[in-house]
Amino acid sequence: MADIAWPADLIPYRVMFYLQPHIGGQESPFTRTRKVYGLSAPRWIARLTFRGGYEGAPLTGNAAGFGPRLDSLIADLQGGLNKAVFHDFRRPRPLQAQQIAAALTIDAAPAGATFVVMRGFAPRGRALSAGDYIGGDGRPHIVSLAATLAAGGAVSGAGTILADATGAAIIGINPPLSQAIGGGAVPRWPVTGRFELTGEDAGQNETTVGEASEYTLDFVEDLL
Repeated sequence: MADIAWPADLIPYRVMFYLQPHIGGQESPFTRTRKVYGLSAPRWIARLTFRGGYEGAPLTGNAAGFGPRLDSLIADLQGGLNKAVFHDFRRPRPLQAQQIAAALTIDAAPAGATFVVMRGFAPRGRALSAGDYIGGDGRPHIVSLAATLAAGGAVSGAGTILADATGAAIIGINPPLSQAIGGGAVPRWPVTGRFELTGEDAGQNETTVGEASEYTLDFVEDLL
């Protein structure tokens, strides 16, 4: 098995990217009261949709002629045997993009942590926002206001996490860390994950000659 980095110029025009919870439970046949409990393996689900042009297709820009490249990439993924490495194309960077320019670091955090401490923000300034992604353990984590508040972090009314007087901010995350993070880790964007195709027929590409072919590729995260 191999990891294949998604080509930067093959950009989908539609994206679905969400965290699928992992829960169990049972319902009483008498009262219909349902007991629900959380399990340990939430995972990211993604769907990428493309319009790929072939020679002579009436498309320009990114869509023109990249149909053959998608065919080749899909073949390389071998129906999920190899993993595609990509990010949520809708949000490649924090909502406050200026944060990328800051000299940020992440404190050491154990596997299973539901928050991390990030340093390097402006004292008492804005940190990350709800819906931003951070990594550090090889998979995406979405910034959670609920987890931030539970960990004692400060949140503004606009959904932005606030740093303290030293420029440190408690950032709640979902899902919890799968692996420990070493102290002084430097966050990088975009935050990528490892995904596998959910079926062996993703390469179906019936196309009228001279027209564009549409691809809908379904992926599930390959859990670490």
